[in-house]
Amino acid sequence: MRIFPDWLLLATALLPLGSLAAVSVSSSKLADSNISITPTSKNFEISAVSQGRFVTSADGTQIFADARGDPSKPAIVFIHGLGISAMSFDNVFNDPLWLRHVFLVRYDTRGHGRSDKPTTAAAWESQRIAEDFDAVVRSYGLHRPFVLGWSYGATHITDIMTFHPANYLSGIIYDAPQPRTTDFVFSPAVAAVAPGFTLTSNVTDFQATMIAFLNLCHPALEWTFYLACLGDALVQPRAVTEFLFSRTQSSDELFKAGKEDGSLPLLAIFGGDDQNIVKDLVLEIVEGWKDLSIVTIPGAQHFTFVSQPELFRKTVLNWVAGILSH
Repeated sequence: MRIFPDWLLLATALLPLGSLAAVSVSSSKLADSNISITPTSKNFEISAVSQGRFVTSADGTQIFADARGDPSKPAIVFIHGLGISAMSFDNVFNDPLWLRHVFLVRYDTRGHGRSDKPTTAAAWESQRIAEDFDAVVRSYGLHRPFVLGWSYGATHITDIMTFHPANYLSGIIYDAPQPRTTDFVFSPAVAAVAPGFTLTSNVTDFQATMIAFLNLCHPALEWTFYLACLGDALVQPRAVTEFLFSRTQSSDELFKAGKEDGSLPLLAIFGGDDQNIVKDLVLEIVEGWKDLSIVTIPGAQHFTFVSQPELFRKTVLNWVAGILSH
């Protein structure tokens, strides 16, 4: 296990990414075109235009995905948190310093954003979640991508590993994570507002819940981004939120890959000022992981990549470069 102290993180410049650059000399760039999102009962009647593509999961669910950069470079698939869509990673995907080194892929997980929002129990089995990721991987032709799960999005990695061998991925990045649905690693402040996530009988209380939760994620978000996050919550049926909280999964294969075989590297990132996640509870879950790196980013809120974008970028890219150089 490698624990990097704050002073070392601040003092470390971005490592030479020779191993990344060596993957390809291609200068081709991918940016998905704008597409129309046609309102249907499956997507909660959303009608909009957005840059990206739809991929079809194994059960027919339409998953919205988006990618930026050079597809021949190492890929990182970003998975967002609860009640918020992949647009939460806009500042990462619009940053040319990221695109210089890696191919960035993201998608709205089922029940979120521009993707379909099924409200039957069968649609929320663990395998369905893994199949969504698989559909994105196939669509972009990815081979052994890295996967980054932010907040509740980290639970999806548990599903992915249940149905794949360790070498399906190059590595896991936990960012302010909840690793499993069966654990509650959130602060008392989040626990206090959590019951309001599934409210259907009181609009005012639901609004207050989402505002309070977003304020905990970051106390000073830029206004347009703040409204976009609240809008994501608005287009999610409360029945979907119920399934997200109640769905089950097994972490056996995940822990086998990390704690027994030791073949899957893990980077765990925490925000030094995160008001949502209790770091020690997460570390208890991943204790025994053989190839584990832990970084606490000073001054970072739950939105680590928004509050400290440069340190977040350096942390991830340095680690990716190190893994690929082995």
